[in-house]
Amino acid sequence: MRHDPLFKTLLRTFLPDLLRLTVPDVIPRLRCSGIAFLDKEFFLEGPRGGRREADLLAKVPLRGTRFSLLVHVEIEARERSGMPQRLRSYHSQIQGRHDGQVLSILVCLRAKRAGVSMRPLERHLLGPAFTDFRYVTLGLSSCSASEYLERAEPLAWALAALMDPQTWSRPEHKLACLRRIAQSDLAEERKLLLADCVEMYLQLTPEEAQVYETLAQRGPHLEVRAVQMTWSQRIKAEGFKIGRKAGREQGMRQLLLHQLERRFGPLPARVREEVEAIVSPRRLTRLSEKVLVASSLEDLGLC
Repeated sequence: MRHDPLFKTLLRTFLPDLLRLTVPDVIPRLRCSGIAFLDKEFFLEGPRGGRREADLLAKVPLRGTRFSLLVHVEIEARERSGMPQRLRSYHSQIQGRHDGQVLSILVCLRAKRAGVSMRPLERHLLGPAFTDFRYVTLGLSSCSASEYLERAEPLAWALAALMDPQTWSRPEHKLACLRRIAQSDLAEERKLLLADCVEMYLQLTPEEAQVYETLAQRGPHLEVRAVQMTWSQRIKAEGFKIGRKAGREQGMRQLLLHQLERRFGPLPARVREEVEAIVSPRRLTRLSEKVLVASSLEDLGLC
């Protein structure tokens, strides 16, 4: 599955946190300050399949040795029956190209099992010529959001937006996530990345947004304003910076292209050409405000 670039950026930025959440016993053996990401790694999907780019592949040095652990992360919206075999295939291809042990992690937004589990690939699927293959799964949707908000790892606070709110309403859930982020001493850029993911994956209806605004106005929650801006406010703020270096419409076009790439990844040339041809400030603003909630370029009328 080709997943949201924002979510990939989140895991890339907070990869040490992901390792602490999934394989805490391994962390003392790793030198996370030396992580090197291996970009543009492609896997072959069977003899008739095409090529697929890895969601995330990183080399993490092992303390006191010249060796590294290769961490491969795949992101799935939901569990699929063929994923274990695909991970096993990817595992073999990684080992064929790079020197080191491979840790395979599957982050599943909607999984049958909650939290972290070690999964085996059944022997009868592997056949006698293969050794056992195991991978780590992090299932998000059934985890307790409140428990993850109590974790020390900042990544957990953004992932909590995808988890079970239990007794919280959706506005209370969103507020709790953003408040935890706002109260931290993280750098502003990291706070904004975490907050962007909460905004992306915990979107409220207009009625829920009104409840949220009422809750956010109360004294204990005022610090949330430091990291929480509406999408339109963020658009205006970024647009002002870009607009100072270009004409108004050209600045708006550059901003829209920036937002589209952040949301959907590299853009086809025809989409870039279509955006560059837009002259109406009203249409540019409308498209920018719809970027967050659109599921595809087609939803925006860009194809």
